[in-house]
Amino acid sequence: MSQKETDITRKLQGEILDLLVEFDRICRAGDIKYFLSCGTLLGAVRHKGFIPWDNDADVEMLREDYEKFVSVCPELIQSDKFFFQDSSTDPNYNWTYGKLRKKGTRYIRLGQSDLKQKDGICIDIFVLDTMASSYFMQYTQYMLTCACRKILWAPVGEKLLKSEAIKLVFRILGHIPRNWALKWYGNVVGWYRNKDTGWLGFFNTGRSLARSYAYRTEWYLESLDCEFEGHHFSIPNGYDEILKVKYQDYMELPPGDQRKGSSPAEYIRFSDGEEWYASECGSRKLH
Repeated sequence: MSQKETDITRKLQGEILDLLVEFDRICRAGDIKYFLSCGTLLGAVRHKGFIPWDNDADVEMLREDYEKFVSVCPELIQSDKFFFQDSSTDPNYNWTYGKLRKKGTRYIRLGQSDLKQKDGICIDIFVLDTMASSYFMQYTQYMLTCACRKILWAPVGEKLLKSEAIKLVFRILGHIPRNWALKWYGNVVGWYRNKDTGWLGFFNTGRSLARSYAYRTEWYLESLDCEFEGHHFSIPNGYDEILKVKYQDYMELPPGDQRKGSSPAEYIRFSDGEEWYASECGSRKLH
């Protein structure tokens, strides 16, 4: 990374850390269990903070905890600084999970400049749902939810992808009503709700090729305290098994050419008013 990119990434991480602190405060006040997730969990375990080149943060919750969070958030959140976004609070928001965003900022991801949803620097709040015990039904659940997400992602896919044939597919998918796709998704992830299958499903993003969407329930029975950028957040008791599923030899650093953030941005405005455009670094991505 150039020095400019390094400085921007570190400044972005500072804004994201504010969001993590607020999210943790809300959860503690509401007696809600949560866990750091994905690269943020990896960063906590391997770096005791952000992966140096990471440009986003993820947390996850069991479905019942997520629903409780949605319920208590309006009364507990510092509404002058932050806002919670999901498909119920923003009619133009098309994702199947929530985000906590920082007011007074902007963060426009690559290919999403035409979306009407509210934007801003954020953390993703993923949801873990009960999953079938058999591989066949696990994969069936995953692929059906994937179809729903493709429908919801169609406005981005139509603009971002290069193949005209694929763009046409997403143009067609874009005519399927948003509410229908969200309802379909909710029905599929609820197939095994309140059943003890021993498995949890991570249906929020595309991970089918690595099959890193199925996790043992026992890995999420308890939360552990973990240091992260001088603060302490919750991680699941089965973090080692989870990280091995997601990243295999997770303590090994990736090659230099793979050290890139997973949320490429077109434009960022920080809370102090400073602006950043992708073109400043001669790239469409924030590496």
